Amino acid sequence: MRARPFMTVALVAILLIALVALSARVCADGGAMASAYRTCSCQGVEWTVYDRTAADGPRRTLCFGVVRSTACYASRGGPEVPCR
Repeated sequence: MRARPFMTVALVAILLIALVALSARVCADGGAMASAYRTCSCQGVEWTVYDRTAADGPRRTLCFGVVRSTACYASRGGPEVPCR
């Protein structure tokens, strides 16, 4: 039986995409409508989704890797509050 290099490369690409999609976690989020602002410590790659302009809405980042810890604040620089 002949090896199919295209099928092998396609299968590896699909598995890598699935692995990245399953490892994505919301890291920094919130601050809208007087909600708590959540930050985190990401071991991996942290990607900023929003926070380009004020019209984009609250800041949100995705962590591709392991989220080591999270903390919640009343505002971006405000006092720490319990996370829900």
